[in-house]
Amino acid sequence: MKKISSLADDRFPVLLRGAWFGINKSFRTRLKPLGLTTTQFTVLRCIYENEGINQMELAKLISTNQNNSSSLIKRLYKLDFIKKKVGVEDRRSSLIELTRKGKSCFQKAEKIAHGVHEEIARALPRDKEKDFIELLSTCTNNLSTGENE
Repeated sequence: MKKISSLADDRFPVLLRGAWFGINKSFRTRLKPLGLTTTQFTVLRCIYENEGINQMELAKLISTNQNNSSSLIKRLYKLDFIKKKVGVEDRRSSLIELTRKGKSCFQKAEKIAHGVHEEIARALPRDKEKDFIELLSTCTNNLSTGENE
């Protein structure tokens, strides 16, 4: 017997996709003058928060494989946003850090990200922003850890 679902259940994937695409498009458009993509921003943020991270750790943080992270690192290196240092404990491992240019670009992009966040917050009831963020965090954590499989 087919389950009769509510309109909210039927619309959830569409609403989630629409929210994601709308937010991502807005952020991507605002980052464009910096010559940065949303993925590159995420990588810069992870490096900024984890100075001296290696490529394998970075790949895990951004939920990708080493081939994709390698490609991103090469592009950011060519843009002079990151630099590589030889690992102290493992000389075969490169540690990744932001250059001065990379830090400057990241800080400008972070202000843009905060602007997008503020716009979203203004669209929510005043007392619901914290709940919204907690719900997003719970969904992200549950889906990325595979708890619901």
